[in-house]
Amino acid sequence: MGQKKKVLSIGEIIWDVYPNEQCIGGAPLNFAAHCAACGCESWLLSAVGADARGAEALERARKFGIRTDWIQSLPDKLTGQCLVTLDEGRVPTYRILPDAAYDNIALHETDLDRIRAEHIDVLYFGTLIQRSPVSRSAVSAVLEGCGFPEVFCDLNLRPDCYGKDSVSLCLRNATILKISDEDERLLRAFGLYSCISEEPEAIVRAIAHRYGNLNVILLTCGNKGAYAYDCRTQESVFQNIVPAPVVSTVGAGDSFGAAWLAAYLNRAPLSLCMKKAAERSAFVVSHKEAVPEE
Repeated sequence: MGQKKKVLSIGEIIWDVYPNEQCIGGAPLNFAAHCAACGCESWLLSAVGADARGAEALERARKFGIRTDWIQSLPDKLTGQCLVTLDEGRVPTYRILPDAAYDNIALHETDLDRIRAEHIDVLYFGTLIQRSPVSRSAVSAVLEGCGFPEVFCDLNLRPDCYGKDSVSLCLRNATILKISDEDERLLRAFGLYSCISEEPEAIVRAIAHRYGNLNVILLTCGNKGAYAYDCRTQESVFQNIVPAPVVSTVGAGDSFGAAWLAAYLNRAPLSLCMKKAAERSAFVVSHKEAVPEE
């Protein structure tokens, strides 16, 4: 059996705080956990507060199999929280609290040396971690100071937590781009690419034409399935969803991306990568937790 592939995720650790419970999350944490479950050596570069939620987050991350070497503990900041309120129809409203620990990741040259020494195969990041100048600088420092064979960007656009610059940084640096059909429309609104068709295959081809750095584009379309497009060979694959009883869709996209990546790193055909991704996300939606027990 070969050496495990190494994945470094940079981003937020967030507790979703409901009126009567709280759940650990954050797309990078979910992604890192599923990468570990799919056989990768998985690190998370983030920050928590020196509070009870921070201690619990670290414990959960280790339980998920995530390497926590690069999760900072900041005594003057709170661990990330997203306050969730439900209306009379149980429709949720989310408020991601500002200036959380993960908004204040500071890196030094010694940190970059440690990252370089691990010879990471894939760097993962999105847009929320870029909402503050401090953590945005950390992402840029890792991108500029460390070399990665692949850079996986999942846009994960959240209201009031992204801008044209953060989206553009992803698009310009990714070799693998994961985007939802909802987020794709925002790219057009920003003028970051143009396409006259609403067809998924036309969309991925137009994005590939605009951004020559991309190797693969994953376009997820909710319950309509997902498309993968290899920008180098022009191979495209459509994948239907795998039927499953839906308990919660939280973390489904993160699990899809992680399972796809794990298969891709092991040189599986594009069609098998998509199949593995769909199976993993079906497993997740049939559970309440974003990272269910195996």
